[in-house]
Amino acid sequence: MNKKLIISKSLVFIFVVAFVVGFKSIFGDENTLIGITTITATLMFLSKDLTISPIRNSIRLILLNLFIGICAMIALSNIWLGIVINFIALFTVSYTLCYNLETPMYFPFTLQYLFLLSAPVNIDQIPKRLLALIFGALFIMLAQIIANKNKMSKSGNKILISVCNAITSKIESMKGKSKENTDIDIESNINAFRKMVYDKREVEFYLTEEGRIKLNLSVALESIYTMLKVIDKSDDVLYIINNLEQLILDTKDVLEGKDIKTDLEKDIYEFLSECEKRNISDLLTLQLLDSTILLKDTLQELKNLKKENYNLVKSIGDIKNNGKIKYMSKNHKSLKFCYAMRVAITITFGAFITDLFNLSEGRWIMFTMLSIINPIYEISKGKIKDRILSTIIGSIIVFILFNIFKDTTSRSLILMLTGYISGYLKEYKHSTICVTVSAIGSAAILGDIGSLTLNRLIFVALGALIAIIANKVIFPYKLKDSNDELQAIYKGAVSDMLREIKNVAEGIKQPHGIKNLLIITSLVEEKLKVNNQILGINSYDKLIKEERFLVTNIYELYIWIIREKVNPKYVKYILDEINQLIEYKNEPIENTIEEIKANIREIKDLRTKITLSSIVIILKELRKISDIKIAV
Repeated sequence: MNKKLIISKSLVFIFVVAFVVGFKSIFGDENTLIGITTITATLMFLSKDLTISPIRNSIRLILLNLFIGICAMIALSNIWLGIVINFIALFTVSYTLCYNLETPMYFPFTLQYLFLLSAPVNIDQIPKRLLALIFGALFIMLAQIIANKNKMSKSGNKILISVCNAITSKIESMKGKSKENTDIDIESNINAFRKMVYDKREVEFYLTEEGRIKLNLSVALESIYTMLKVIDKSDDVLYIINNLEQLILDTKDVLEGKDIKTDLEKDIYEFLSECEKRNISDLLTLQLLDSTILLKDTLQELKNLKKENYNLVKSIGDIKNNGKIKYMSKNHKSLKFCYAMRVAITITFGAFITDLFNLSEGRWIMFTMLSIINPIYEISKGKIKDRILSTIIGSIIVFILFNIFKDTTSRSLILMLTGYISGYLKEYKHSTICVTVSAIGSAAILGDIGSLTLNRLIFVALGALIAIIANKVIFPYKLKDSNDELQAIYKGAVSDMLREIKNVAEGIKQPHGIKNLLIITSLVEEKLKVNNQILGINSYDKLIKEERFLVTNIYELYIWIIREKVNPKYVKYILDEINQLIEYKNEPIENTIEEIKANIREIKDLRTKITLSSIVIILKELRKISDIKIAV
């Protein structure tokens, strides 16, 4: 454990304690739990960037919190009305904040709803409770503005610089100057960067100018690195990488905020002129050249982009006509729907039992259900044993400690120390022990520990039992279902990307659409990797890599065409070849590929050579992916 981590965790813990204490002093003891869920949500949301639309997102968070607060008050007014209201509230929160491709954000808000059900207030205290909820929403947004204002420039640039370093290392290795550094996971880093671009979109579609340019940069850098790993050294390749080496250094300097002396426009012109003289015909060399040109063009754009225009959004294209990229399944078999229904039905039942039998500690039934019910069955299954065992261990620990230390000060210190230790624990079973100590300890700090410990164990066991049954029979959703849904999303995104190529070749430009599609494929890949790791299978790894290579080439071809790099003389011929990409149905394409390769050798125009090489590589990848799917 390094010193920086200890300092960081300690500062976060001090801040959390100070916030909760301050929240309690302003809004009273009855609203302390809102303070806890607010700080939990604040820390969770820091992984997302909501700063592109602070006012809109603030209003959304306020409305969500008020919806939760008002629903809880209505549900508490009548046990039978509560069944309907609890179901509506729990379904709405779970469905809205459960995502296919991102980290779900439902937990703090669902927990807040359960806290409000467990801690009702009098009529005269309602205004203060609503104010506490509004303040909580505004605080989440304030933290966003402070922490994530320039997230893409700070954290994002570091990721892109690390990729530049990996490319430099690869080039030096190819030249025999040094050994290649293979420690960096390029794909995961690029995906993390694209997630930042994805978060910072206007109306969940339009990219900022910074996001648009740096997304292109990420594509160029990844493609270059991929090509360098598989390409054979030749005179043409060595010429390209000699130019590329300085270009990568310039890219790093621009990302680090330094001025560069290179005249990029002149450099690009001279570079292309020499490449045209060389009459390059090798497919991979042409693709390396394509990616190098994209990097040069993109770097020129980034260099000229003023910082005050980083968050500028150019709303080109109609969202409605482009479908707003409906990558999320909205039927009754989707992850969102299945999870929302399961949570709503199960916890509504738990709340009904608690009210019907007037169980003073019945909230632990609901808390346990929320903890164990996960969107995916296999993950829920693994949590059940850990939850029960950790609750028993935590109960024993707090029982022993509170029988030794009986004064309020000592017990408070124990709870604070437990909260601090939990910040270092990543495994669910370990963190649950700390949660149990904190929960029982907080309730028993001034009273008897024995009855509380026994009651909690009984209610946790009951909640776990109900959750086990719910996971199996109420809208079950397994990893296989998730993989099927993700593959369908991916297939749809690739098909849409191919259609976008045809559209742009015909003069119909929707640049934001294909950028969204590219990012979505990256998010799907990361999710599939996690799912397959849980399942313990690696047979899909090769498929994911090939699909990623395909998507990168489709995107580069689109950018190549939209930047008017296609020779007008060959537009009709290229359109015919693009139609073959869209209409590909696993049929033999060897003759088509050989015909295009022959044309590449005959044609002297470099721009057309690059365009045709992209089409050939995409066709070959479509065929290869089809073969892999049959084998898998």
